[in-house]
Amino acid sequence: MTDDRLQQRADRLAAQVEALAAALRASGVAEEASMQVLSHASAAVVQALSLELLLERSDTPPDPGRQAQLDIRLAA
Repeated sequence: MTDDRLQQRADRLAAQVEALAAALRASGVAEEASMQVLSHASAAVVQALSLELLLERSDTPPDPGRQAQLDIRLAA
């Protein structure tokens, strides 16, 4: 996933959290309950984006020179 795709995903998820906030307000959910739900939703967004970024990095072929440096450090 490129940085642009990750940003687009972040924008879509943020829009969904904003829509959730609007729906909670419109339905008369108590402010404290809304804040708790939105807090969990926001945390889920951060975790989802972090996971996507980690998966993207794992798809990148490792640099053999970097791996050799790591091997040497581990062996020492």
